[in-house]
Formats: sequence, C-alpha cells, structure tokens
Amino acid sequence: MGSIRQRISEFKKVRYDWMIMIILCSLLGFIVENIWNYFTNGYVDNRNMFLPFLIGYGIAILLVYVFFGVPSTSGLPMYCLKVCVFTTAAEIALGYVVEWICGFRYWDYSSLPLHFTPYASIITALGFTVIIALFMNVHFTPLMELFSRWAEKKAVRILAVVIFICISIDWAVSFVRMFMNRSGNETWLFDRDFYALVSTDDLVIVVAMFFVFSFLGWCMESAYISWMNKKWTNRGLMKSPLCPIYGFGEFFGYRLLLLLPHNYILIFVVGTVFATLLELLVAKIMIWKTGYLWWDYTNRPFNYKGILCLESTIAWGVIAVVVVGFLHNGVESLLRMIPSNVLAMITIGLIIYTIGDLIYSLRKFRQEGLQAEENNILKVK
Repeated sequence: MGSIRQRISEFKKVRYDWMIMIILCSLLGFIVENIWNYFTNGYVDNRNMFLPFLIGYGIAILLVYVFFGVPSTSGLPMYCLKVCVFTTAAEIALGYVVEWICGFRYWDYSSLPLHFTPYASIITALGFTVIIALFMNVHFTPLMELFSRWAEKKAVRILAVVIFICISIDWAVSFVRMFMNRSGNETWLFDRDFYALVSTDDLVIVVAMFFVFSFLGWCMESAYISWMNKKWTNRGLMKSPLCPIYGFGEFFGYRLLLLLPHNYILIFVVGTVFATLLELLVAKIMIWKTGYLWWDYTNRPFNYKGILCLESTIAWGVIAVVVVGFLHNGVESLLRMIPSNVLAMITIGLIIYTIGDLIYSLRKFRQEGLQAEENNILKVK
C-alpha cells in the first residue's frame, strides 16, 4: 500500500486521472446530499453551489488515499476505524471554520440521534465510513485504471481540466457569496410536494424492503448451493450479499398477491405462476445479455432447458405463502421501528454502494467470466 510520502510523490506531475476521480466524487457527493435532503427534509436544492458538484467530497477521497491508501480485505476493520476518525474530525473542523468565517451553520445534525456536535453524529460518521471504505476497497482501483486509460486521450485531458477549473471557481464564488450574505447560497429548491407520488416514509420502506428481501434471497441461495457443493459458495454476480431478483420479486409479487382474497391456496397458485414466469423472463434476459444461465436445473426432474423445474416451481408457491402470510408485515414493522432519517441514510448508502458494486461486478464478469460449475451456473454461449 506504500507510505504517505510515496503516495504524495505520485502527485509530482499533473494527474489527469485524479482530476476525473475528483470530478466524479464531487458529482456523487452532490447527488448523495440531495437524496439525503429529500428523505429527511423534503426537498432538493443547489447545495449552496451553482454547479452540481461538491468538491469537498472529491478532496476527501484524495486525502483518504494520501493518508491511508487503499485497504486490503484483511485490514479493512482498522482502515474503517481510521477513516471514521478522519471524516468525523474533518466534518467538525470544516463546520466550525465555515461558521466562524461566514456566520451560519453550513449543516446541522442537532436533530439526529447520537449527535455530539452540530457537525457530527455517530450515525453520519458510520455512514460516511462504510461508504468511503467500501468505495476504496472495491471500486477505487478499477476506476483509477479506467481513468488512466481515458487520460491518454488529449480531448479527455482538456475536458477534465476545464470541468475541474469550473468546479473550483464555482466553489470560490459560492463561498464569497456566503461570506458576504452571512447565509447559504440558495439559488433553487424543489419541495417534495412538487413531484412526490408517494409519501417519503413509504418510499424509504419500499426501498428498504427491496434490500432486505434481496439479502434474504441471497442467504437462502448461498446456503442451498453451499450445501450442494459441500463448501461455502457466495451466490450471485455481485460482491454484495444481495440477489436483487428476490427484491424485485417481493416488490411486484407482494403487491399482486395483495389484490387477491386472503386465501393461502389461491396465494400459493398465483405466487407459483408469477414467480415461475419471472424466473423464465429473467433467465432469458440473462442468457441474452451474458451468455450464462444463472441457475442450473438440468439435473432436476421435470426441468425445462435447465431454466425451470417442478421442485423450484413448488418452492416459489411456498415462499409466496410465507412472505404474504408471515414475513412481509413482520419485516415492515421492524423497519418502521427505525427512525426515518436513520433508515433513509442506510438506504441511500445501500443504493449508492449497490450501483457501484453492480458496475464493478459486470466489468469484472466481462473480463474474467465465471466459475460456472462452482456456482450452479450454466454457460450457454
């Protein structure tokens, strides 16, 4: 991983790849803050800037790299501790410096549980730590390799310099306006009522339920395949412990089954048909896009091209009854016990990380393929 001095020496020349990284993280920071604002305060706005970039996030990733490098999997717990201390200290220092210079609170966590200054709380510290540590562990290196290849093109270098300069000027101008006005640089704001189709709390619960059932599906699949292989097998394409097909299945299937009378036999039949059709559709799409069938029933009796089998079809009906009759309401009740702003932050972090994980995993899949026989996956093409 190298020392701090070695990592600083990397910047003796102009690093266009780092310009692109800072631009990307600045954009992601702007998006993250507005998602957080939407779920906790009910609006999205310009975040005190004119352009949709918060350069502080890009600088934060740069400093994390310089001070701590890229973590190894075995050293991830200690890396998380260091990042947690660093981000918390940076938030507190930046918050009080802006308050001292500009005369107002740049952000305020006083309403959050477990806060210990207006500018830091245990919840936000842990949230930033998890997102940054996972980003550095999983996505940083492949992204930097990609940006290095992009930076070989002159047009990309010019574009990166222009955007970086614009972001820097925007930050300077916005900060001067805040200093002169002694308040935030508010230029636009859209209230939740402007575009909301469902309540924010319900939306957070729906998204959280997606992740819960994606995780439960991964647990079930991994346990089953591990038992079949007589060794631990991480089921699925992504590094994350998620099988999104179960999250989507729960979202659409549960709402379909709610339209039915509360009759377990009817729920079993409709759930069986719906899940089997979904399984067939997803299989066809995955074969078309990847050349792999992501499950293999060829050794099961009464199977159809390894995609469907009688055993799994019956299992879907049983799962539908369990979810509708027992599991769904219990999971939802547990989620509603979590404070809405805390659940919103967790959900935002999961969305961001899952999107990044999916991009990384698909890229790795295209380069390396998969060990099909070890993961109960059938290579079709």
